[in-house]
Amino acid sequence: MTALRELQRDFQAYVLGDASAPPTTVDDTGAVSATGRMNVYADAIRLRFLEVLGQDYPGLHTLVGDDEFRGLGLAYVAAHPSHHPSIRWFGRHLPEFLRAAAPWRNHSVLAEMARFEWAKGELLDAADSPVVGVEDIAAIPPDRWAGIRPRLKPAVRRLALEWNVPSLWKAIDGGDTPPSPARMEWAVDWLLWREEIVVRWRSIESDEAWALGRCQAGADFGSICAGLCQRIGEDAAAFRAATYLKQWAADSVLEGV
Repeated sequence: MTALRELQRDFQAYVLGDASAPPTTVDDTGAVSATGRMNVYADAIRLRFLEVLGQDYPGLHTLVGDDEFRGLGLAYVAAHPSHHPSIRWFGRHLPEFLRAAAPWRNHSVLAEMARFEWAKGELLDAADSPVVGVEDIAAIPPDRWAGIRPRLKPAVRRLALEWNVPSLWKAIDGGDTPPSPARMEWAVDWLLWREEIVVRWRSIESDEAWALGRCQAGADFGSICAGLCQRIGEDAAAFRAATYLKQWAADSVLEGV
């Protein structure tokens, strides 16, 4: 390994928090120690990481306040040094971190808010794709419906949330005073998707969540209907499945059938 490459490796390790001592090739200047010189860079990159977390998680930031957000951000920086060449992905582990790390694991609404906000960010980054509309569904001959395979576009996510996180985020984003965090009696399924450049979401019943999961697994419409027969009965299954399919087309969440 060349001296330059070794210096670059040690420099990166120090500023990212993977080493406890500055590179031996960094000298004191007399006025500033080697450690002090290196800490200029280490502090700057930590501040940049905190800035990125604030951009990715504005709802979480509002829930906990400035001081607490700085504390959890620095704890996350220490626990998850950046190893991806793009800073866009630095905050991807924050929801899991909040679920596991004290004291934030005692406040599960924080991890759920982080999950919700990260999912929204993923939708903005997801690839564009063609969209199947209601008229495309209506044009399918009845004898072909059983064999079609509804295919969700990349910019779609499903979340099960126990807290009123969507309401909290909407109020925060609108500049309003958010309601108090409230935990539901049971988890609510949510469908999130991107329509052009706007992220939308709505709550969904457990049967629709199940059907969406079957679509993501590549199931055909006939098997989805058969599964709904077992869940809600034969009389309602076909109509319910057709309603879901048309709703997904209206919501622009399908890229093909």
